[in-house]
Amino acid sequence: MLKSNRAVLGAVVLILIAGCAGPTTGDSTTATDDASVTASAVQISDIQISGETGEAVISFNRTVSSATLSLVDANQTTITSQSVDNPRNQTRLALPDRSGNYSIRLTQNDTLLDSQPVTVAAPTPQVNVTPTWNGNTLANLSVDVTNDGDLTTDASVSVYRLQTPIANTSSRTVSPGETATFDLGDGGNVYRTNATGEITLRVVVETSASTVEREITTTVRPGEIQIRSLSPEWDEDELQSVEYTLRNAGDTSATGTVTITASDDTITTGTNRSLQGGSTDTFSYDTSYDTDTDETTVNLTVTYNGTTVSESITNETEVTYTGGGGGGGY
Repeated sequence: MLKSNRAVLGAVVLILIAGCAGPTTGDSTTATDDASVTASAVQISDIQISGETGEAVISFNRTVSSATLSLVDANQTTITSQSVDNPRNQTRLALPDRSGNYSIRLTQNDTLLDSQPVTVAAPTPQVNVTPTWNGNTLANLSVDVTNDGDLTTDASVSVYRLQTPIANTSSRTVSPGETATFDLGDGGNVYRTNATGEITLRVVVETSASTVEREITTTVRPGEIQIRSLSPEWDEDELQSVEYTLRNAGDTSATGTVTITASDDTITTGTNRSLQGGSTDTFSYDTSYDTDTDETTVNLTVTYNGTTVSESITNETEVTYTGGGGGGGY
């Protein structure tokens, strides 16, 4: 009986010792396969391009230790690579300073875990033009240049009338996502023309990668002189002065030849009055003219560019009569 119990006890001890010896060979292979599956499940979940640094900012679905990130071009040439340990989010990779299609690869021990495409866009400028016209004068021109690409660029603005350059700016650096405003006219008017009709100017924005053109137009009206007022000054039957106001309702300058008459008598003629586009001015002519009628009409005529305008005003005048004495009697 004792010998039998010892046999049973020995069998139990052998079983316990075998259990502590670890898994079988088949169990060890299964554990290794599970680790490989976990590593291969790592993926690049997001790629953004930083507008400040121009780097690729990469996120992953989970961490993995001792991995390598590589940037490969369309010819399968590795541009750059770097080792990363336990990457997850905000892992940065330098990008080239030229546009194109690339791929970012994640490898571990020469095993490709994931590969995602990334495009580096050329610095294409988005241009918004705001002109300020004052008659025949381009008083100011504001040009907004937005860099919609992924690379920093230099930008400059030029303005042309037909093929003749009339204004330009110095070059400025515009980062990705940034908007630069060019104000032409800070130091004075951008452009003034004496031509009439439709005026078209070309605004050309040049960057290191491309050129963008915009057109701005305006319609310039020719000079048009109008008589706004006519005021003769009388002292009884004597015309002492004539005051008149002229306005140029057009956009370009105009010169008119002035003639003043009273009761068909010429007071003055051949006087030239010049007005800039949109301006109004008052003039006065001193005279000494005696009338012999009870009503006198003063007429103002202005001739400009083959056009004649006139204005007249009639005043009651007090005529003084003087007579002689009678004869003697017998």
